[in-house]
Amino acid sequence: MADRRVLIAAVSFAAILLTPAALVRPAAAADAAPSPQTLAPDLPTKKVAVPVTTAAPSATDNRLIVMPIPPQPSPATVDAAARQTANPINKPVTGASIEPMIVGGEKPLSLESLQATRPGSGLAAEGLEPGRQSILYDAGLAYGARGGLAARAFAINEMLRRYEPMLDTVYNFDDVILRRLGSQIVMRPPVVSEAEMAMALGDGGQIARETACVYSITKIAQLASAPPNWRTYLVRTWVEPSRPADAVLPRTEQEVQYWNKYVAEGWAEGERQANEIFLNDLGRLQRDITGMARYRVLLRAGVVASPRVATKEQLVDGGGGELRAGDRIVTITAQPGLRADARAWRGARHCPK
Repeated sequence: MADRRVLIAAVSFAAILLTPAALVRPAAAADAAPSPQTLAPDLPTKKVAVPVTTAAPSATDNRLIVMPIPPQPSPATVDAAARQTANPINKPVTGASIEPMIVGGEKPLSLESLQATRPGSGLAAEGLEPGRQSILYDAGLAYGARGGLAARAFAINEMLRRYEPMLDTVYNFDDVILRRLGSQIVMRPPVVSEAEMAMALGDGGQIARETACVYSITKIAQLASAPPNWRTYLVRTWVEPSRPADAVLPRTEQEVQYWNKYVAEGWAEGERQANEIFLNDLGRLQRDITGMARYRVLLRAGVVASPRVATKEQLVDGGGGELRAGDRIVTITAQPGLRADARAWRGARHCPK
């Protein structure tokens, strides 16, 4: 019984809230309130004044005070506020960048959906015509491979989405790039690879060469507008597998068995290719960020020379149909690379870390 009274009170209160404020007056509000007979057991018999701290009239237990609704701001006010607060999504600040998102496409079809692909005419009688097995093999393998590649790429992107905060911390290129004061231009440093304890034999085993450490520059310095981002390395897009022609789809129940088998084999091959692509992308990412960090270490040790950069600044440039003010041109004029300076080494068997 108590639950029923609470439900009736909640419905009545919701009906009052939905009443337009412009049409409700204090007197009418009292008439719109639930009848005392319905909620009599839950209401006190004596009216108790409720203390208020506003200029509104005192509220009682059975009266509804309709407060004035503030006016809605005009579109011009909203636009001015948006410009002042600089919403980074709708109205980006000049020079700001929005963090890229992990996107690749809609969820691809499943293996079962590919296996269930049938010609428009449906299935015919039992049997397998000569040459049909080879046709089903080629079509099913290709169709399944494209589907498996897309499905695995989608799953990898979902995994990257879950670990996005951790990847932002681990693969942070802000610590290795070279920034120019007062400029948006950044320099992506060279990527330096390292091999330790290298050994080579030649001349039929008459010559042997042993090297403590070997450095090589695999990617030269580049100017850019932003640091590298791990998303450009790891996030992949995919193409939805197109439906094969009806001529290569299974026509009989026996052909369906072959079709399902070949599509499944192609699906597994597509997933394997997607895994290999991801591992290769991850290796490139690890190589680049480690190589850039190694360059910074070798630069402090004096083993590598920094690229030479020339800057040309003009107050104004152009004229006629186009004018550029505050023009600055930054050019990499030379990249000396590694230095064969014995003074930079503290020991013959020491490799800077």
